[in-house]
Amino acid sequence: MLTEDVQAQLDEAIHKAPCVALVVDESTDVSDNAQLLVYIRFFNKDKKEFSEDLLGVTPLQTSTRGEDIYLAIKEMLMKRGIEPKQVVSITTDGAPAMVGREKGAVARMKEDNPELISYHCIIHQSVLCSTLSDEYVEVMNTMMRMINFLRASSSHQHRMLREFLKEADANADDLLLHNNVRWLSKGRVLERFWTIRREIAAFLAQLKSQKATPFALFLEDDKKMDIVAFLVDITSHLN
Repeated sequence: MLTEDVQAQLDEAIHKAPCVALVVDESTDVSDNAQLLVYIRFFNKDKKEFSEDLLGVTPLQTSTRGEDIYLAIKEMLMKRGIEPKQVVSITTDGAPAMVGREKGAVARMKEDNPELISYHCIIHQSVLCSTLSDEYVEVMNTMMRMINFLRASSSHQHRMLREFLKEADANADDLLLHNNVRWLSKGRVLERFWTIRREIAAFLAQLKSQKATPFALFLEDDKKMDIVAFLVDITSHLN
């Protein structure tokens, strides 16, 4: 079977690695059943590069205590032929069941390998930080509409913008175009805009079109610009 062949190739590569790192996350599926996901990172000697893959997903049948998580991880490692001492680091979400000082899964794993290094993943906190209020969302959306207007609405207008930025000796010769669904990826777009915001305001003012006027007024609003500055700063940390 194809799946078995892929797993066999992964296992072979893992066994050749001198050490591995794990990322463990406990989640709940749509049926309200607890699932443990374990990812593995190691140096692939054949490819001469670091590889990351899903080691396995296993249901937590009874509870999600640290002991249950530890036993599930240990069983998964045993089935795949990975020695506990081969695991040099583990990353978790920092939940008590994971990092409890005595009964947490990480503490139990350190009994098998005292040199194990543990890390706290900040993705969950980043997602919480990325939840914006309506006012901030509106500013973000206006920014994206303005940039799309300047860059994508007309090839002639886009050329005019680039020429204007060049003549103004701006810090950048163009805006970046956002084309990803997730708003956190807009950080670089916002950062580029912020470096040439004064030149963009001047360019919009000289267009004197019905579509450009609302964006020109938007850039003159100090309160909105304070929010843009905040978004530039926060997305630079989250990206």
